[in-house]
Amino acid sequence: MSDNPLSDRQVQAAHLLRRAGFGGTAAEIAQVASLSHNQAVENLLNLSDLGAAFHLDPNKATDPKQVSFNDLGYWWLLTMAYTRQPLQEKMTLFWHGLFTSAYSKVRVPLLLVNQNEMFRANALGNFRDLVKKVARDPAMLDYLDGELNRKSSPNENWAREMMELFTIGIGNYSEQDVREAARAFTGWTFRGTEFVFQANQHDSGAKTFMGQTGNFDGDDIINIILSNRLTAQRIATRLWTFLAYPNPDSGLVGRLTDVFFNSNYDTKQLVRAILTAPEFLSMTAYRALVKSPVEYMVGMLKGLGISSFEPYLNYLPREMGQTLFNPPNVGGWMGGPAWIGSASFFDRINSADLFAVNRNPMLPLAYSPYNLLAGGVQSATSAQAMVDGLVQHLLDGQTAPQVRTALSNYLSSGTNPTATDFVAAANGNPAGRALDMRVRGTLHLIMSSPDYILN
Repeated sequence: MSDNPLSDRQVQAAHLLRRAGFGGTAAEIAQVASLSHNQAVENLLNLSDLGAAFHLDPNKATDPKQVSFNDLGYWWLLTMAYTRQPLQEKMTLFWHGLFTSAYSKVRVPLLLVNQNEMFRANALGNFRDLVKKVARDPAMLDYLDGELNRKSSPNENWAREMMELFTIGIGNYSEQDVREAARAFTGWTFRGTEFVFQANQHDSGAKTFMGQTGNFDGDDIINIILSNRLTAQRIATRLWTFLAYPNPDSGLVGRLTDVFFNSNYDTKQLVRAILTAPEFLSMTAYRALVKSPVEYMVGMLKGLGISSFEPYLNYLPREMGQTLFNPPNVGGWMGGPAWIGSASFFDRINSADLFAVNRNPMLPLAYSPYNLLAGGVQSATSAQAMVDGLVQHLLDGQTAPQVRTALSNYLSSGTNPTATDFVAAANGNPAGRALDMRVRGTLHLIMSSPDYILN
């Protein structure tokens, strides 16, 4: 393995597409590698107003009772896998993990569709505007009991979680601040799928919040919270951890906080600063994150060149510990090493087996492992050449020599396959069936390896 793989443009491009999206096909990686890093970043940041690439059946979307929660997960996985704007979907996933709402409590699936589209439309927008939209979002109001927040009996759920988890962070506000903020949001509720302000349920009295006194409403509270640089610091740190690596040093955090705070919370400027930072292309960042179940699944779809998949496969991320539209609690998913705990690790390995070997005839996943080689099946002149081609495509060519040797020994199984044997396997020749299964088994081993599980 190279001491500095990120000095190679192909590796750099693959790294960027994994972090600013969900990985790339061979063609996408080659296209990004043909550009300077800064130009590739600008192309990713340049979102057009496409919205989601896939939408629910309009007949269902107009009747909330006909939209199932399973529809939502499948729809979004399709969007992430086949969107032309991967950074938009990656940021939509980030906002979903920050501003959590879950169908374990939200009663109408369409509310979560609308929330998801709001995150997508504001993926790289202004964070201040987004917080205010989330405060009015019916899914969030339902999830955090906004309809119960009345002048006569303020409900503190939204006020508390907004500060503790969504903005400034625990330790930077008092219990009085929670009570006063709750008063400011009284009367904010929803009817059907629309936000409603009930003036007769709003407390219009003076409130003292974070050292300031006035007749504050919810927007005033948000503005006061965001006037504190600690809010910019917390969100910048969390986004860096999501896109790059955990525990950034104070100097880097300070630089990113300056960008975010001084731009009045322009998320696009913050993401640009993250993706173009020298630290983003450092060895500290390379394979520094554990792929979430969604990243793992979508990455396999893209890496193997699978052009479509059945709704049934929507269950896979759930088995691995991540159910879209249903985070485990208001704090979202823990992430990091928690993704590969004992409860879900073997589900991850089994998912890789399903994608690589695909023994289930009811789940067609059409792709050819031989098309993953840069030179096609003709370049597979030996077991070692086949392994080298797969490692190049799926692992940036970066893995330990002993791993290559083990993979080659498994693939050859003492038969020393030749170019003719691999062509027979690729063409579905019965004589090549055993070798074809070993090729697919090699894929399974690669996608089960620590190198692949790390993003």
